[in-house]
Amino acid sequence: MEVQEMKKQPFSKVSLEEWKKTAEASLKGKPLEALHTATYEEISLKPLYRAEDVEDGDAAQYPGEPDYRRGFLKGGYMEKPWRNAHSLTADSPAQLQEKISTAMKAGQTALSFSGEVSARMTYGDFSELPLDEQPLYIDMKDHFLAFAAFLLKKREQKVSGAAGTDIVSLYAQKGLVPDKNILNLYIEAISQMTEVLPQLKTIRIDTAPYQAAGANAYQEISIALAEAVFYIELFKEEGWTPAEIVEKMHIHFAIGSQFFMELAKLRAFRKAWTALCEAYGLAGDSVKVTVGAETSAFTLSRLDRHVNILRTGSEAFSALLGGVEFLQVTSFDQVNGQPSPLGERIARNIPLILQNESHVDKVIDPAGGSYYIETLTSELSQKAWGYFTDIEEAGGILAVLKDGVLQKELAAVLEKRKTDLALRKKSMIGTNVYADINEPAPTSAPVPEVLLASKSVSSFDEVIQSVEGDVSAAELHVQDSGAEIIPVKAERLAEPYERLRARAEALRADGKDVEAGLICLGKLKDFKPRADFVTGMLAVGGISAKTSGECHTVEEAVQFVKDSSLPYYCICGADASYEQFGPQLAEAIKQSKENVTVDLAGRLPEEAQSAWTQSGLNGSIYAGQNILEKLANLLDLLEGESAHE
Repeated sequence: MEVQEMKKQPFSKVSLEEWKKTAEASLKGKPLEALHTATYEEISLKPLYRAEDVEDGDAAQYPGEPDYRRGFLKGGYMEKPWRNAHSLTADSPAQLQEKISTAMKAGQTALSFSGEVSARMTYGDFSELPLDEQPLYIDMKDHFLAFAAFLLKKREQKVSGAAGTDIVSLYAQKGLVPDKNILNLYIEAISQMTEVLPQLKTIRIDTAPYQAAGANAYQEISIALAEAVFYIELFKEEGWTPAEIVEKMHIHFAIGSQFFMELAKLRAFRKAWTALCEAYGLAGDSVKVTVGAETSAFTLSRLDRHVNILRTGSEAFSALLGGVEFLQVTSFDQVNGQPSPLGERIARNIPLILQNESHVDKVIDPAGGSYYIETLTSELSQKAWGYFTDIEEAGGILAVLKDGVLQKELAAVLEKRKTDLALRKKSMIGTNVYADINEPAPTSAPVPEVLLASKSVSSFDEVIQSVEGDVSAAELHVQDSGAEIIPVKAERLAEPYERLRARAEALRADGKDVEAGLICLGKLKDFKPRADFVTGMLAVGGISAKTSGECHTVEEAVQFVKDSSLPYYCICGADASYEQFGPQLAEAIKQSKENVTVDLAGRLPEEAQSAWTQSGLNGSIYAGQNILEKLANLLDLLEGESAHE
């Protein structure tokens, strides 16, 4: 066939019905719904999306136009580049100065640093920072009043960017709802900074603490909206207009590991945000709010920590496709305390790679028009709006925090996430699957503890007057006060697995063998699949596997037990081997060694289970099992054995 003829050759068109029939045939009797994926957002993801799935007009929108799902700017990053805002840590303000200089020369485009170094800063330290060279992107946390006082004393009107504290989420983490005195101090500080620092966004809404407590995507959006209503109403009482309040706001999200869901979350937020602003009579530029993001601490692991580089890379990519203005990429080793210079360099370079090698900044809303992403955006925004209105009907964000309703709902999602990891319905590479048992125990670089003062003040002016000499931000801290609530507690998904590994490492440090014996029945091809599965699962708990050779008789299996003399064994083989050896294998092993525990890989048929149990079988290791519970029990066994030696 000639090339010209090839060019004219048409592709056959396949109808949706034909596709469904072919898909159902491949499922061998299962319904097409078997290909759907349930999410924590209670959204069912389909295997195929088409134009008819997209709501009328959604895919036809342009960037820079309402409902702003495609971004607030028509030119996207070509009109206004994102800011690389890695949060720097340091042991001292002097070291921070050095790190800022290095970071700015190496591609960082926003000034950002952690609360720990902020606490040790005096006004003298603060005044030496290059505040007018790059925009700020700082979560002031507990040091908001002190830093506000520093900024007002310096009176550098060129300061731009976003710097503030979300007083609601900060106090929620402490188990408090801020009282009137705290809120009045907050209002005074914001009001004075607005007069002196007109370019700085000082009203921060931070949903990262809620995400770290388990929140799903639509809950994060809803909480952001509910907090926005709280701040709008708070400042309206002081005579501010909604437009003036929104102009001073910046919204901060944490971006998790579900790539498309997180991308859609940012787009859905803008759609829901537009609806909220319209309810306050805002339109056009008055709707446009600054949005920043960090790669999630919730998804980081101390185990096989270099995998965190892949996690943060994916999360950063998702954030940029979602259109954030400020991006903080977390260091891969930050979970161990102070990040290393390498960790900070990689975190800073990830956005640079996405910019200079992937050219993400050269495409305006690349996700726009995707039937899947547009549908997901609409579904998320609808769910978020419904959940937001539920919060408002219950009295607003402070009311649901006081009642504990929000905390309980976040905890329910968190528990589902934990259970899915424990059952291995979800994977965390290097943590609950593909664990590297030979990995050295991660070393920690402790973050120096900072003691906060508890000053009692009646006005923000008193804080400003205290800014003198060597007084640090920590010494200017105002005493926390407010009603007690259930804390919004930040967790990491990997923590239970890190605790298991720590238990195993503690046994090894005492000179104990943290080992399990694998009795392999039949030929290699028969036992290898289950032996590999058990070996991998044991590694998650820090337990190494000692395998027998091919055991073709009960006597060979018993001899391996006698030679290895371990407290725990797992029989691995094909179903046919289990039938061949029978329950007498477990009985023989139990008789050959005192206090030995015997499990079997896989699940026995119900009719065979009773005989094996009566012969001394303890239990099984199988796919779909709660590995946290199983591994904790095995470590209990090994610790008990160690105590009796």
